[in-house]
Amino acid sequence: MLLAHTLDYAYATYFGAVAAGLLLLAIALHRRPRPATGVLLLATLCFGGWYAGVRHPLNDPAHFSSAYRAGDQLLVDVERVRQGERRQNTEVDVVQLVRDSLTLDVHGKLVAYIAGDPLRTGERLLLASDVDTVPGPLNPEAFDYAGYLADKNIFRRSFVDSSEWLRVGSATGFSLRAYGERARDAWFASLQPYLAGDELAVAAALIMGKKDLLGTEVKSAYADTGAIHVLAVSGLHVGILALIVMQLLRLLVPPRPLWLAVRTGLTIVLVWYFALITGLSPSVQRAAMMVSVVLLGKQLNRSNSVFNLLAIAALVMLIAEPKQVLQVGFQLSFAAVAGIALFARRLERMVYLPGKLQLIWSAIAVSTAAQLGTLPLSLYYFGQFPVYFMLSGTLVIVFAYLVLGLGLLHGFLALLGVSGGGLWLTGTVLDAVVSLQNTFIFYCRKLPGATLQLTDFSWLSVVGLYALIGCLAYLAFRPSHRGRWAVMGLTAALSGYWLLGPLLSPPPPQFTVYHLNRASLIDVYDGQRGIAIGDSLEEDDLAFNVLPGRRALGIDVDDVMAFDRDTTLPAVTVRTPLLRLLDQRVLVLDGRESWTPPAQWPDVQLILVRNGLRPDRVTELPEGIPIVVDGSNAPYVGELWRERYPGVHLTAVAGAYTWVLR
Repeated sequence: MLLAHTLDYAYATYFGAVAAGLLLLAIALHRRPRPATGVLLLATLCFGGWYAGVRHPLNDPAHFSSAYRAGDQLLVDVERVRQGERRQNTEVDVVQLVRDSLTLDVHGKLVAYIAGDPLRTGERLLLASDVDTVPGPLNPEAFDYAGYLADKNIFRRSFVDSSEWLRVGSATGFSLRAYGERARDAWFASLQPYLAGDELAVAAALIMGKKDLLGTEVKSAYADTGAIHVLAVSGLHVGILALIVMQLLRLLVPPRPLWLAVRTGLTIVLVWYFALITGLSPSVQRAAMMVSVVLLGKQLNRSNSVFNLLAIAALVMLIAEPKQVLQVGFQLSFAAVAGIALFARRLERMVYLPGKLQLIWSAIAVSTAAQLGTLPLSLYYFGQFPVYFMLSGTLVIVFAYLVLGLGLLHGFLALLGVSGGGLWLTGTVLDAVVSLQNTFIFYCRKLPGATLQLTDFSWLSVVGLYALIGCLAYLAFRPSHRGRWAVMGLTAALSGYWLLGPLLSPPPPQFTVYHLNRASLIDVYDGQRGIAIGDSLEEDDLAFNVLPGRRALGIDVDDVMAFDRDTTLPAVTVRTPLLRLLDQRVLVLDGRESWTPPAQWPDVQLILVRNGLRPDRVTELPEGIPIVVDGSNAPYVGELWRERYPGVHLTAVAGAYTWVLR
């Protein structure tokens, strides 16, 4: 499936033909088990490529994007709604395309940013807005929202004004997802009278997977301390729920064979009901499936291997949706369980503590084992390592147990119709526990050296580090001299690669003109430090559009120089309207400046247009000089420049402009 994704799902027919041929060959070799097994594995590999290609929505002629034309209307069912500041971020399923009197049955997903009255999951709408593709990231190393949506089979978006949609009823048939959304909304409403602010946001995320209330500061604090996983309902939460349910049923149900079967069935039903309410994320699906298989196996007196359970869960989930293999949550979820299976028991046996203290060490061992399993992927995706993860990761499990237990009790009482003092008690205690958890997380974040930042962690590093972890796991089960030599060799190779790599191939000096909404910013990197020229930015713009690129270069910029403040530095000189960036001369054409075009243009290598300067205010520019129109200009201004100078670089379309010193 990963290979099919790399090839853009373009060779499904070839994958299928090769898989069929290899399967026939494996059947012919059935009397020779070893060759037949190898051929069968290759057939399975090709089958995965074929299946992923067949399930890719854009390969299906019935996908709405194949038939859509400007002016068409779409009949859609609301699948998920998240309230934004101005519009509702809504995921919808397209069921019909309407063109004049023609109606086509189509399918596919669409993300619609809808203004107007609040929407609910399960409603059916008629959209009359334009649909376009989701753009990729416009700044270096910025979050690839288009790729994120593509992994969820969403390739189109639409901005819908309040006059461009009509509510036409409800989706036909019973929708489990809509039922789960309504149950989650009711559960969340029962918390609102007793919790507020960050406490409500964290409780909603931890208990029911509602993460749209989390602020940037809270998410950063949990990420920096290695506790971000607790804010996404995952296997930890499903395990806690199953443990609570089994302990309660053990007290209520007699230990007889028939009642034990009832207890098992009821636990599985409640686990999947919880998974439905919390949104059926990959980690929750995986955990619910594993719990179900384990409980059924015990009921049938069959032993279970954790790796077989992982394989079953992965197989079923990928058959349901092949692209889950690309999702970060899916990968981290399976890696964490594999790490626990490989290392938790070995780490637990390394230390023996008296009495209940051993339980504390067991929790530390589980947390450490999970970190070992997810470490390479975490470093690759997030570029940071929480130094105090043993402290934060262990205690946050205790907090998660308390918060989830109180949240379940609170929701159950609300479901029974309890109000007033009963809900006040659980709500107040829950608020106090979540507040204590947040205080602890923010304290850990302020500890010296709490987070180790990595500027570059490549796939080669991921593969090498997983090879090292695999050798360590082999040593834990089968100590040998070969294993020790392999560990030492891999450690030396990785250390040399990480230490010498930046010295042998450092990033070259460069400057970048970012794309920012209604603002201008240029970062200059001279090979040692970074210098910024431009406007002051909002925190979100800085965090999502600028800081990822700076981290990739390993630079930290404390101050931003203004375009109109004359400055002279070794790598940058500002003499309005001219800039010297490294060895390039840049002319800044500013729409807010009152200036007249010069009789003769200066000798420059780049022209930057900012703050809405129209091309009709400028005499004919010299030919052959690159022109960059950044995000401080309105979109229509960029189009005017492109009409007059077809080769102009619009950052709103082509992304940030980067010049590299060769």
